[in-house]
Amino acid sequence: MLAQAVIRIYRFSDRPFIRKICSDTADLGKPVEKFFYDREIFADLMTAYYTDFEPESLWVADYQTQVVGYLSGCIDSRRYTRIMWIRIIPKVFMRAICRGAFLYTDTWRILISMLKSYSLGGFNRKRLFDVYPAHLHINLQESFRHQGLGVTLVEHFLHQARRASLSGVRVSVCQDNKPASNFFTHLGFSILGRYPMVRSQKMKGFMTSYTLVYGRRL
Repeated sequence: MLAQAVIRIYRFSDRPFIRKICSDTADLGKPVEKFFYDREIFADLMTAYYTDFEPESLWVADYQTQVVGYLSGCIDSRRYTRIMWIRIIPKVFMRAICRGAFLYTDTWRILISMLKSYSLGGFNRKRLFDVYPAHLHINLQESFRHQGLGVTLVEHFLHQARRASLSGVRVSVCQDNKPASNFFTHLGFSILGRYPMVRSQKMKGFMTSYTLVYGRRL
């Protein structure tokens, strides 16, 4: 691991850097523009819960005062789901209208892909909440991967989850992301389920892939 790297809890001043890294690594480590044009809307949807409602579970990798990665954690997925539907998604929807998002094909393609995924049962994961109530997501800048920072971020969140007396933690990984699957397997996570997800690809139509959900008991 980088000797001078520091793992710490999120600060409000980190917000723009978290959002940028999220957008830079949105699609298998590649920028969000691969499938959607508006970084602000995407970052709102993907990071607002963690920065605004559970910042105490958001861990930051800081290298020479620069945010180079983060782990967004949640200790209660039912609370996450409730807040997403009541507080975040309506706000993102209104912001998308104001920014003219529904004038773009990208937006409609993503909405269609989500509806298709829902109809296939891709979001039907609530049965996991009792045993694996916590979840996490991790992102690192490309030049800081494979240096131990990811392992340390996960270890910090697992320690936090144990202190909260949780029974398990889970993480979702695209089946095409072999490095991520290997990473979590190495950390003691095992596959809990395989869920169909329809993805929108510019100029390539829709494709059905799968999300692998990994879990680790604590």
